[in-house]
Amino acid sequence: MVKHTIVSLDTLLPSPPVSFDHELIEYPHTTPEQLPERIQNATIVLTSITPVTKEAIENARKLELIACNRTGTDHIALPTAAAHNIAITHVPAQSAASVAEHAFAMYFALRRQILPFHGLTLEGQTWKEDNMLHQRFERPPRTNDEETLVVVGYGAIGKEVERLGRALGMGVRVAERKGARAVRQGRVAFEEGLVLGTVFLVVVPSSVDGGTRDMFTGREFEVMDSSAVVVNCGRGGAINESDLAAALKNKQIGGAATDVYEHEPATRENCPLLDPTIPNLVLSPHIAWFSSKTIKNTVAVAKANLEAFAAGNPQNMVQ
Repeated sequence: MVKHTIVSLDTLLPSPPVSFDHELIEYPHTTPEQLPERIQNATIVLTSITPVTKEAIENARKLELIACNRTGTDHIALPTAAAHNIAITHVPAQSAASVAEHAFAMYFALRRQILPFHGLTLEGQTWKEDNMLHQRFERPPRTNDEETLVVVGYGAIGKEVERLGRALGMGVRVAERKGARAVRQGRVAFEEGLVLGTVFLVVVPSSVDGGTRDMFTGREFEVMDSSAVVVNCGRGGAINESDLAAALKNKQIGGAATDVYEHEPATRENCPLLDPTIPNLVLSPHIAWFSSKTIKNTVAVAKANLEAFAAGNPQNMVQ
């Protein structure tokens, strides 16, 4: 059996232990400038967050496999890899429980105004304001049994969101794909969901493409209930960030939260949501996936992916 040279480009997640003959080279992190040299002699590359670019792939003459230690592969130059017959594997559904729970954590923070009241309490102002609750809440927050949850994206995460929503006592609807000609059993048309929903948890599971980019724009926000909250823990780009910022400033919707961004890392220069004047907005830096269960799941599946590839029976292939 061929001895593989495995290069791990970052140590966000542990490198999976494998039984086949190999040399493992690990780097805590890899910059774009360092990437071509580091993978030029690799047969297998491991990446969690490090982009693998077209130029680096073209320079890696021995490369056979790029093993992605997460579900999404939008940080890899997939067409270039395909052109060079390089296999891509990923770890599907490894973080479903963690992402679903994070989405609900963001929802509760929005509905109950946890972050603003935390700040007011620290300042010692909470108890001093007359009629404080009516000043801080435009309307009393709904309880779960008064909410209609619309799940947007019905992969493993979406199914877990549905389960948690029902357990909390919410009315739950699963949205059909935007623009779909037919509505599958158990779902509602996307446009109908916009009218019915008071909570929208967006967990589109795959890379954003023509069918999922800008699923939510100014048009969709105009249709929603003015108290609705929208949470995106799926993929950046599914919600138009400029339109969302405008909808919040104009109070078209009740609030929003996101853990994902069209451009990552998000900065003041590339993301209109990083504006401190936007009201009723909760942000986190793409951490919804992070949990002990996710790490265990990822290492186990990544190990199985590598073993299967080395044995000539690849699994969890992206292309």
